[in-house]
Amino acid sequence: MSGPGSRSEALETEAPFSLTRMLRTAVFWRARELHPFFRLLLLLVVAVLVCVQIGVMIASGEIARGDLLALGLYSSLALFAWRPLGAALMTMAICGTSAVLTGSGGDLLELGVALVLVAATCVPAVIMLHVGLLGALSVYLVVAESTLVTNGVYGILVCAVVALLAGITVRLFTARDEFLLAQRARIARAFEEISRLQQDRIADELHDGIAHDLTLLLFHARALPKQPDEESRQVSLTTIEDSASRALRSAQSLLAVMRDAPQRASSRSEEAAPVDVSGAAEALAQKLRDAGIRARVSVSGTADLPPGVAEVLVETITESAMNIIKHAPGATGAVIQVARHADEITLEVRNNRSRGRAPAESALGGRGMARTRERLALFSGELVAGPTSDGWALRAVVPVT
Repeated sequence: MSGPGSRSEALETEAPFSLTRMLRTAVFWRARELHPFFRLLLLLVVAVLVCVQIGVMIASGEIARGDLLALGLYSSLALFAWRPLGAALMTMAICGTSAVLTGSGGDLLELGVALVLVAATCVPAVIMLHVGLLGALSVYLVVAESTLVTNGVYGILVCAVVALLAGITVRLFTARDEFLLAQRARIARAFEEISRLQQDRIADELHDGIAHDLTLLLFHARALPKQPDEESRQVSLTTIEDSASRALRSAQSLLAVMRDAPQRASSRSEEAAPVDVSGAAEALAQKLRDAGIRARVSVSGTADLPPGVAEVLVETITESAMNIIKHAPGATGAVIQVARHADEITLEVRNNRSRGRAPAESALGGRGMARTRERLALFSGELVAGPTSDGWALRAVVPVT
């Protein structure tokens, strides 16, 4: 699971815009419509050409085959504003037919100039078809000894190359906005993920620190008037004081998380001492005993556990012990067992049935066990919990390599 830090580093290292990166993407080379500005410019140019052609026809007093082919070509060019693929095929058909019938290099020049629109709007396969047709017609006219001379072929090829580069430039202009919008959307999703992870981190601080301490405080505050002797009352008072102090420190730690936690959290993790599973289990068992629940602890095989596994075991034991106090305050006995078996370590926490009903607010819980399952899952661990014939049992298994 990646944390806020890794997401932030990814955002910092991601380039805001890269031309070579965009040219390698499939999005750049997909079929696309012309940018509204170039569409308007194309229609204006075509309108001028049509008007000039009509003027020529009126001046000559007749409509020749070349005039009809020219009007058809201009119509196909105008079609690029709405249907680029159909326009490209229509342009190739008209220019190819005209070049074969007339043997004129002017048709090749028109086909070469049209490449700017094909390169700007069509997929690579159509662009290659257009270039291939232009090359084949050039060879055909040279071989057929038409009016097209060799120097004319070179001139048309230069025009075609310029048109191709111009078309790719237009495509870059059109695709750049789409590419940047997609990149901004990815960055926005990354920021949302950072925000969600930060919220989960704050919720964990609230649950693991403040909520557990308030559970102990509330339990002993309720039990204090019912304690039978001075020693029991003193235990409850001490627990109340300790729990309130820890809750205050947890609140201060939460404020640090909300302000400048990344630096402080990293420094704390670097200075953290190894996790003592046995000591933590005994300390939690003592809290159960202070609450009037006889607790027995058995821990073995935890000396060389990986730090992460040891930490998640302690978190699971803590959650289980707090749930016993919260949901089964009338229980009289509990067992905490940790044992290592070959390549896995097993945790079992059991308690007998509570003699009374759990407080009403305990029904509002549930997040702690869900988060415990998530943490165990990070280490490929599993957790099973549920009622038994005489109480409640929790079993967690974590692989150890």
